[in-house]
Amino acid sequence: MHTQREHADYLLSRAAPYIVIVKGNQKKLRRQLKSLPWKDIPLQDRTNSVGHGRSEIRRIKVVTVNYLLFPGARRPSRSNAATLTARPARPPSRPSTPSPA
Repeated sequence: MHTQREHADYLLSRAAPYIVIVKGNQKKLRRQLKSLPWKDIPLQDRTNSVGHGRSEIRRIKVVTVNYLLFPGARRPSRSNAATLTARPARPPSRPSTPSPA
């Protein structure tokens, strides 16, 4: 969903839940979210997955806040992913050729 106040107001008027992603165009809200004490908030979930030659770890934290600079927003979450690429396989070694005697 677009992070626009009009969309949030519309959904709130119908008692509908919504999720938005806060990007750089919401400067004050983004600054407010960055200032939350994320280091003190416990980790809610962590997943590990492997696929396409890489290992990925995802972490999520959620907190309840009484006042955010966005209509109806109360549960900001922060997620991050770390991708670890597998080491490339070494090419097979060439058999040594005997030296002429």
